[in-house]
Amino acid sequence: MATKTRTSPRADRLQQAFERWKTMAELQLQFIETLGNYKLTTARAELVRAVMAGQWAVARMKAQVVDQLERSLRRMWRLRNQTDRRVRRLDRQAKAAARIRDGQQLEPSQLARMWAAYTVFERATPMGVLETIINSPLEPESQRGMAYADLRHPESPCANPPSSVDNVHALIHWIRRRRYMPKKGTQAYRQIVGAFADIAAVADLEIERLQQQLLALEQRTYDTWKPLAVAALPDSVDVKKITRIGTR
Repeated sequence: MATKTRTSPRADRLQQAFERWKTMAELQLQFIETLGNYKLTTARAELVRAVMAGQWAVARMKAQVVDQLERSLRRMWRLRNQTDRRVRRLDRQAKAAARIRDGQQLEPSQLARMWAAYTVFERATPMGVLETIINSPLEPESQRGMAYADLRHPESPCANPPSSVDNVHALIHWIRRRRYMPKKGTQAYRQIVGAFADIAAVADLEIERLQQQLLALEQRTYDTWKPLAVAALPDSVDVKKITRIGTR
């Protein structure tokens, strides 16, 4: 039977990296509100210029933009409430996903919660990060069943990964289906935990990017109507309007 172990400092670091997703979510809200207000100010100024120049078609278009932005910004309370709930969920999910570091010592009852949390983070991860994991070939030891433990039947040997499992991303999904965990100290453990850490690190990359964009908004050097790509934005009609409206 798996035994409960104390959380290691290294596990704490992985959990802390996943917890940075909470900061990212809060910063996204700040960015969306700031961007919406910045676009609104810009659209109002462009509306005035169009009216003064007698460009009535442009003026009608800008008036529609102003109206949509004003409506979306008035509904931002919904996104604030949604973000509060999301941050609380991310706090629980960060703790659960970081349990991958427990390896074969993970309590079987925690396995489903760990994988559910991992799925949340993986789905919100940019494809470029996932491609790096997909393009990571397996180390020789990772291709042997002895590198894994079956939490349901700890005394039983584990199967070797099939030949179709030829990269770290595929390996993660294979051990999930088999309800295996990598054994601590093995190459499989290092490769799988490393992939989790790469996904956790997405938050820091996005936080830096959002901070740069907020600075550009503050300095009024931001290209108001450029297409925007931010990872893991909330699935909200108003967010989509604010980020996409008026893009060239």
